[in-house]
Amino acid sequence: MDYFETQINQWSDWVAARQNTTVFEPLIKQIYSSENEPFKTPEVVVDETAAVFAVGPTQIMIFPPSNVAADTRERYQTERFGLTRMTRLKLTAPELLHAGFIFDAYQFYYVIYRPLAGVNLTDFAATAEPLAKSTLARQIGTALNRLNGEVGAFNKIDNDQASATADWDALSANFKAERADFLASHPVAENDFVHYQLIPENLVVTSGQVGFRHFATARQAPRQTELVPLVIDAFAMDADFLSGLKATLSSNDLLMDLLLGLLWRADGPAYVQRLMAGQPTTFAALQTKLATLINIE
Repeated sequence: MDYFETQINQWSDWVAARQNTTVFEPLIKQIYSSENEPFKTPEVVVDETAAVFAVGPTQIMIFPPSNVAADTRERYQTERFGLTRMTRLKLTAPELLHAGFIFDAYQFYYVIYRPLAGVNLTDFAATAEPLAKSTLARQIGTALNRLNGEVGAFNKIDNDQASATADWDALSANFKAERADFLASHPVAENDFVHYQLIPENLVVTSGQVGFRHFATARQAPRQTELVPLVIDAFAMDADFLSGLKATLSSNDLLMDLLLGLLWRADGPAYVQRLMAGQPTTFAALQTKLATLINIE
């Protein structure tokens, strides 16, 4: 007898099922029994890709089966690696309790963890005073100095290839060539650990601390790439956040590092188009825009 009885033949099947507690409860109950964890009725936790449920004081993240997500094992291993790395570095993150897989109707990889208790960065920023925002950004900068350290290969993501093959031609006629010339004259280390998606939902403000979560898209990449979602999405170019970040981040030139980060990301063209907001997307115009947005003359 299978604990998971829903057919997953294509990605839309997974999307339809992954927030359904009735579908997943028997499977989750069996997993918790095998891990000797007390079982409670699961409650849905919103996630963009995985099936995530709160089970008492814990949460379980179940990754999609490989027949609809070829990289599911790699995403599972990356999530596990990221959480383990955070513990080793003594940085704030969900506490990993169990990680493994279950053979059922499909092979499901999962991690069970104790989640962070707090609010995401957007909710924090909505009511925070300038000093509180600056202080929190200082903590983030200090944490990134440790998190974005050199690391050996831990998954198959090739950030160099992904960024090089991005659609830079969509920006302007010479942008791709200017990007290549700029990167050639500004070499960076490419083997740092990068979370890669430091958007507001992945930054949790706990009691006096900031924590990081959701590591499945982490990779080896230049540490400068970490700044792009952090500064643009999480901080929304807010001056108080930026002043705190610049005070502690081990960067001599935030403008340069943000530019390098954009150029080293596969989604760099999309970020550039957002920043330019319909204006000409030449290389020089981008540099001017960044300097204006982060108040660096």
